Amino acid sequence: MSTSIHVPRRGDVDPGGAPRDFEVRYYAEILWRRRILLAATAIGGLGLGIFAGELQVPRYQARTLLQVMPPNPTSLSVTDALVQTGNPMRDRQFFNTQLSVLHSRAIAERVADRLKLKDQPAFQAAGDPVSLLLSSVAVEPVPDTYVVEVRVTNDNPRDAALWANTLADVYMDYSLEGQVEAAKRAYQWVTERLAETETGMQEAQDKLLKTYQGQDLFVPEGSVSAITTSITKLNEDHIQAQARRIELEAQLGEFGEARRRGRGLDAIPQVAGDEAASEISGRIRSLTLDLARLREKYKEGHPEIQKIQVQMQQLRKDRDARVAQIEEGLRAEYRQLQRKEAELKSAIDDHKGKAAEQSQKLTELESLKKKADAAGGLYGVLLQKLNETNIAASLQNNNIRLLDRAVVPVNPVWPRKRQVALVALLAGLLLGAGWVLLRDALDNTLKDAEDVERHLHLELLAAIPRYGKEDASLATEAYQNLRTALLFSRRGEAGQVVLITSTAPGEGKTTTLLNVAKLLAVSGEAVVVVDCDLRRANLHQRLNVPREPGFTDFFVKSVDLSGLVRTTRIPSLWAIPAGALPPNPPALLARPDLPAALAQLKRHYRWVLVDSPPVAAVTDALLLAQCADATVLVVQQNKVDRAMVKRALGALRKVTPNVVGAVLNSVDVKTKGYYGYQYYGSRKEHQEKSAARGPSARGPRPESAPPEAEVTDASIV
Repeated sequence: MSTSIHVPRRGDVDPGGAPRDFEVRYYAEILWRRRILLAATAIGGLGLGIFAGELQVPRYQARTLLQVMPPNPTSLSVTDALVQTGNPMRDRQFFNTQLSVLHSRAIAERVADRLKLKDQPAFQAAGDPVSLLLSSVAVEPVPDTYVVEVRVTNDNPRDAALWANTLADVYMDYSLEGQVEAAKRAYQWVTERLAETETGMQEAQDKLLKTYQGQDLFVPEGSVSAITTSITKLNEDHIQAQARRIELEAQLGEFGEARRRGRGLDAIPQVAGDEAASEISGRIRSLTLDLARLREKYKEGHPEIQKIQVQMQQLRKDRDARVAQIEEGLRAEYRQLQRKEAELKSAIDDHKGKAAEQSQKLTELESLKKKADAAGGLYGVLLQKLNETNIAASLQNNNIRLLDRAVVPVNPVWPRKRQVALVALLAGLLLGAGWVLLRDALDNTLKDAEDVERHLHLELLAAIPRYGKEDASLATEAYQNLRTALLFSRRGEAGQVVLITSTAPGEGKTTTLLNVAKLLAVSGEAVVVVDCDLRRANLHQRLNVPREPGFTDFFVKSVDLSGLVRTTRIPSLWAIPAGALPPNPPALLARPDLPAALAQLKRHYRWVLVDSPPVAAVTDALLLAQCADATVLVVQQNKVDRAMVKRALGALRKVTPNVVGAVLNSVDVKTKGYYGYQYYGSRKEHQEKSAARGPSARGPRPESAPPEAEVTDASIV
């Protein structure tokens, strides 16, 4: 018997965890089938883009280029002013500031006043002409240069060029005014400071002269007094005592911090380094391990556990006492150092007083001398800078240069009709593709053979096309494929019970059963069809045989099966109609003599084809599947939700492992994957073959034909 084929779903992951390949060909074929829709949406988008481009008001853009260099300092040497030294990379803030100035309201107001924009109707209606002007101006630096690009966009190309040039002129004037004003302020400041410095220098020199005349002071150069040496030694001792005191403060603070945070004191270096405290901590850890081992054996109240707990409490008290001793020792040393530090401080102050008394006159003299020297030096520097600033200010040039003036633009920058049309074309194409793919994603039915294998993990035995009278031979070839698949799935030479069912009503299971039965019978196989659809039985109408007595009489009236078999007009094809419909079909089919009845039919016929109700509606099909050698599931294209089909298939697989495959019924041969049906011949050839069979050949029953259409020969129905 053939086994079902596992075909991965789109987007599934394999057992190793890696995602399956994206089925590009599948979606490409979906889009190709809807190419007319895609072309229509693309053309529609293109038309809308062209129409939108024509409705847009053309906008023109004029641009001008400015070179912006960092300015020279206002107080600099004559040489620096001549060579224009400066590094713009050293001061990025200046460059960014100039960009903001170019796009500021201050510059825009000057431009608006110079162009008299406030008198124009468009700006009067706007209410704020400066904001309207700024909205049309864009300032961007040219990368890796000192060049700034100024762009002005306007509906009028002449106005765009005029505004750009005016903005550049106003900005250069504004920058030059700022530099001149800065130079003036620098010159004025240096002049004022020079006058103040000259006065201070004269006063310092006069005071120094009077001090020399009024003091009788002589101190040999390089001499050091005993008081100075003593002060140095006392300072060293005071610094050492102060450092040790600070160290003790930190150590005592560590004790307090540990207590505030609830941490143990074992981590403090003074405690951790103490041998007695370390020994006690080690004994506590050893007892902790012993206590953990005893708790594994005994309960909490055991004497051994209590004994160790008492020992641990005593050791903790000893450790706390030792820690208190260590802390008290540190506090005693801290108090001692405080007293020592105070005594050293007092001694130092006493010696300093004596030293101050001796060196006061020398200090005053040195101070006056330094003030006089400093005043003289500052006066000389300011005098030199005053002369250089006066000369450099006359040599300075404007650091803003106009590189390119704006010209009247010829072509508008907006709308870019070609780009708008191209974007609209692509948008229309993407919109159409999205709609097609969305419809495909929302379509949850089985559409083709790949869907059957992908979602049901079931082998497709045949795909039956949707056919009419003129192309019945096309469907005949499909039913031949189903017959061949059943022949390959049979077990040995004994008879085979084949259950043909579906998920929902109206999927064509009865028609499929009759056509396969006729093809098997025409090939010489002994075939009997059994109508086990005890709810909507119609095999007797299709085969033109009486419904009663039928299969239900075998269970209810114990009629022998041989008396229930009806001959049909097709050689080698027999039928057992349903009989009187019972009130409770599942109870009838669940009787233990059902397998015996089917086994009896297998001994007399090579093929026993059983028709049943749909799986999703009732449980009759599941009861029959347990007794069947093979089960075939009929699925109609684009009709039943695939989740319902999967549930029906799962129910069948729970009761039988003999689900050999599926039949996809009523397939549109024009859809993806079914162009190969033309292999069997063109429609004209099939019509010629049908005509050659003569008027006795019955045409197929169309989809709208009533179910009681009679089957009288080997033609498909």
